[in-house]
Formats: sequence, structure tokens, C-alpha cells
Amino acid sequence: MKKSPLVPDASSSEVLTRIRAEFRARVERESAPQVWKSFPGRIAIALCGGGTRGAYQAGALLAFQDAQLPSHIIAATSVGSINAAGYAGNSDGLVGNAEAVVGHWLEVTPTLVGIEWTRYAWMLGGLIAFWAGVGNLLYVILSENGYAAALALHRPRLTWTLLGLAGLAVLLLYDQLPYVTFVARSLMTGRVKKIQRRKAVLSVLANSVVIGFMVAVLLELNFAGHFLTLLRLYPAGAAGLVILVVLLLALRKSWSAPLSGLMHKLLRLPLRPGLFPNYERARFIRERLDEQKLRASPIHVVFSATDLQSGDPVFFSNTPAGRLATEPGADAEFIRSVVVETSDLVGAVVASSALPLAYEPMLLHGRMYADGGLCANQPLRPAIRLGADVVFLVMMDSLQAPRKRLKTFVDVGLSAVDILMRQTLVNDLRIASHFNITCERAAQKAGLHPEEIEIVLGPRRYRYVRAFPICPQESLPGSALDFDEERTRQAILLGYQDGMTQILEFLVYARSSRFSSPRHELAWELH
Repeated sequence: MKKSPLVPDASSSEVLTRIRAEFRARVERESAPQVWKSFPGRIAIALCGGGTRGAYQAGALLAFQDAQLPSHIIAATSVGSINAAGYAGNSDGLVGNAEAVVGHWLEVTPTLVGIEWTRYAWMLGGLIAFWAGVGNLLYVILSENGYAAALALHRPRLTWTLLGLAGLAVLLLYDQLPYVTFVARSLMTGRVKKIQRRKAVLSVLANSVVIGFMVAVLLELNFAGHFLTLLRLYPAGAAGLVILVVLLLALRKSWSAPLSGLMHKLLRLPLRPGLFPNYERARFIRERLDEQKLRASPIHVVFSATDLQSGDPVFFSNTPAGRLATEPGADAEFIRSVVVETSDLVGAVVASSALPLAYEPMLLHGRMYADGGLCANQPLRPAIRLGADVVFLVMMDSLQAPRKRLKTFVDVGLSAVDILMRQTLVNDLRIASHFNITCERAAQKAGLHPEEIEIVLGPRRYRYVRAFPICPQESLPGSALDFDEERTRQAILLGYQDGMTQILEFLVYARSSRFSSPRHELAWELH
């Protein structure tokens, strides 16, 4: 992310301070507070998800605060829910307060929000301790029965070193091990395809280390000598051992599936429904949010979450559903069907921001909830259904699909969630654009402004809603779990600049728009 071109050599904090002063002065010069006061429409902010890149939203919210722009509705999901709760919960009126939100982003660290990878080091240590205990117990039992001499190692340092290298080779190159066999089979059958040299070299290297360790162990234990002794003294036993090995190899397909199933059950035992628990993150949020002030805020906030048991979107709100349904332009049927009241509003924020794969789902009132981004990451639709006439849609990704490097299953999983979220945004924007165009055409025929048209389609009503997207030209760097102090500061600065630009555009629009009431109804028939 590039620094602001206004002051290339200054820190992002100094640039932000200067830009804020200039923006506040411009807002006063252009009498923006008076324009907001006379604007008859309802203004909404839609805050999407994006993990640690949510600092960008904090910058945009700071621009709303400095512009003294009222926010009647905030529809949020994922990290946007945390930002929305902080913004509305620290305000006394319709203008939110983003100072605390920005401050929290500057103090947050991976540990404070429960991103602690050492838990997996402990799990690995437990696994090593388990097998070390089993191995030594087996050695003691064999020693007590007179097999100690047969198990004695002549060069233990070399053997254990080779074991460590073999284990490392399997750990890092497990998926490369079979490739050399595939290449050999292709050469033998004449079906030679393009050989990946790097993969072949790694496969040969990994197999050499593993086979080398196995040969070294057999030599160390004098396996050949012991087998000859067994053959001389107990020929039937030696023959039975050979037959057993041959049968295991021949019947590999019959026992590999049950063994795989057993290993699946065993490996699931230490795994959790998310990489990290919610405990630390929930504590961080609860310590910084005043639930009573959030409930008392005149800003109507809805936090989207996903009910994992039904797969349906759920919207928790700081305002009772009955009151939301009576607001101008609100879709009462939508509110009654999906808006849920909860006694633990901060818990709802935690649930809404429980990013799949990264965090465990949140148990709330006997049901499991996860990130609302699975159903409504770009909460444009709920903002409109709550009666918004203007929506500021704050996103951390550009409108162009970002290119991401996928290295681990976590990257793949988070990328899949992002794809799902982007598709939801595209669909919502397409639907909103379609009805806006329809309103514009109908208004042109009637000699009215688009804001004065309301389309009645069966039981539903659709209005002209102006969207102001706030997003970077290029998607913010880093993944949803990457924390970096300098990158956070830069994201706040960039969010403020982009928010400021859209607010000034809205200022021009607000002076000429006509959100008059009542609107002229245009009835359409369903076909």
C-alpha cells in the first residue's frame, strides 16, 4: 500500500492529522452540517468483512465523524460488526464516534484476539510425548522378555539423526513421495507425460532419506542375521512372517480403507471447529464495548450472523424489531422474519465476526452462529430493507477480483469464503442497480426525480437507493489473519481518504436529491 502522495516523507499518523484538519475546515466552508440537517432521506452505512483489514473501515468511519454525517442505520457483518458496535456505542446522537475504534485498531495484536499458533506446538508436543511413551513402554516389555540385545543400536546417534531427517522429509514432502513411482511407471509403460523436474527431484530426495533410514535401522538391528537365526531355529515361524508380509502387501486395498477410517477418527480428537477459540477475542471486545450505551444509541445497528444449524442468515440488532418495523421505508415483513433480539448483544458481535476456519463458531442461546459473511458479507440488502435511501458501502477489496497466493488449506478456505462474499455483493449490486434504472426511467416519463418513485411489485415495494461505494483501488494487502502495525496505520489513512472522497460526492448529491414523502407509487404486475 502506498503512502499518501500529499506528504510522501511524513508518517501515516502525521498525514492523517493534517488531512483531518483540512477536511473538517472544508466541511465547515461548504456548510455540510446544514445540508445533512435538511436532507430528508435516511442514511445507512454498510460495513463488510475482511478480518485484520478492517482498519480501513475505522478510517472511513473517522471521516464520517469529522463530516458530522448522521447515520440512521448501520448494517454490518464480520469485522464490520466490531467496528459498527464501537462507532455507534460511543456516540450520543446519530453521528458516531470513531476515535475509540481507531485507538483499538492501533493497540490490537494477534495475541489479544486469540491468534496464537503455539497451541499447535503444544498439540504436536503432546503427540510426540504419546508416541515416545508408547515406544519406550514397548522397549521395556521386550527387554524384560529377553529381547534387549536384539533391539540394541550400535550407532544410535546416526540412527536417530536419520529418523529425524526421515520424519522431516515425510512432514514436508509427503505429497511428493509417490511422484517418483508415477514417473517410473510412466517410463515403463511408454506413457511418458511431461515430467516436472523439480517435483521429481524432491520426490527422489524424500524417498532416498526415508529408504535410507529404513535400511540403516535394518542394518543396525542386524535384521538379516536375526531372520536367519529364526529361519534355522523356527523355520515355520520365519515362513509365517514372510507370508504375513506378502499378504499385507497383496491385500493392501482391503485394509487401507478401514485403517484410513480409524486414523480419521483418531486425528479428529484434538481438532477443534476453528483454528482459534473465541475466548481471548471475546474478552478483548467485551472490555471495549459498553452494551448499555450500544443499546441506547439512536443509530439502528444490525449485525448479520449465520445460523450453522439451519444455514439461514440472522440479524441481531440493538433496536427492538417492533421499532425497526415502524421506521420510514422499512420492510416490516423482512424485519419480522430475520431480525432477532438477544440479551447478549456483545456476544452477537462476537458471533457475527467468527470467521470460518479461523475462529470457532459462537454458541448463543443454544444455537451455533458463525460469521455473517457466509450469507450477507456485503450487507447492502439489509440496509435497504431497513429503510435506507442512501448507503455508504465500505469494502476492503477493490471491485475487481483480487489475485491471491494460496499456500495452505487456511488460505484456500478463506479465499473460498471471499469468493462467496464477493458473489453476494455482485448479486446485491446488480439487483439494486436494476431497480434504480427502472426508477430512473419511470421518473423520466413522469417528469419526476428517481427518489420520488416507488415501485409496487406484488407484496413488496422497491425504491431508488443511491449507493456510494468506499473501497481501495487495489485490494488491501495481507490476509484476514495478518496483523502489522504499519499496515494498519496505512489502512486507516487510506480508508479516511476514500471515505472523505465519497462524502464530498454525497454532499453534491444531497443538495439536488429529492427524497420527498409520500412517493409516487408505480404498480407492476407479476408475470
